[in-house]
Amino acid sequence: MDFLTHADLTGRIRGLVIMLDDKITIEQSRRAEELVDNAEFASALEVLAGHLAEGETALPDDLRVDFDRLSTQVGNHDAVMEILTRCPVEP
Repeated sequence: MDFLTHADLTGRIRGLVIMLDDKITIEQSRRAEELVDNAEFASALEVLAGHLAEGETALPDDLRVDFDRLSTQVGNHDAVMEILTRCPVEP
């Protein structure tokens, strides 16, 4: 992975973590950040999706689209989107 792609994914996933701050705990945020720091982008997305699904947390369409795009880019789209099926759509 080239530097620009790495930097782009780092920023976009960190942004996603920030947007999820009212839906996940600080510990869950930190775990995702650790994975991002280690360039484990696919794992970070799966962990975030898992935390949301665990609590059956409602997720707005814009955040679902972010997960969709990022997971497609890092190559674990099916796994992440399957996890998110347990999250209802936020009205």
